[in-house]
Amino acid sequence: MNLTLDRYAENPIIDELVYWPPKQNRIQSVRACCVMFRKPFIEVSMEGGEVFQRHFARDSFARYWAEASVILKAITSIELISEFSFEPVGDTNKLTQEVLTMRDECIRESNLMFDEGMYQQFLLQYGEDCKNLPPDAAQKISYAREQTGIQK
Repeated sequence: MNLTLDRYAENPIIDELVYWPPKQNRIQSVRACCVMFRKPFIEVSMEGGEVFQRHFARDSFARYWAEASVILKAITSIELISEFSFEPVGDTNKLTQEVLTMRDECIRESNLMFDEGMYQQFLLQYGEDCKNLPPDAAQKISYAREQTGIQK
């Protein structure tokens, strides 16, 4: 959910994946590489074939990737590929629950737009990579798409 990811944009990897407005095509995969003689990077593969890379500082890349992978697994359908070893986040379950709680808060916030008939703005809060949305949110997204003529 784009709005939820935006709340975690202090993580530079997450920040590189948040677009306003969200991209039309969903992110298929994010591959993280930390090689010896280059800056660490992520390679993002988009539906439709677009691929791009973003480079990061070496000193905190593994920590940011560990956090980003938990966040992305919790609320997106993006395939995550780690091509290096890293220490996982201290309490993965706690972070996952925090992300899901933030997602639920963002859904409630976006529902205000839906209730006012602001369907285009409502849809922008989600993007194409959401997973495991509550049934009510999924129904509202379908209805908003119908109202705006935006098909998935």
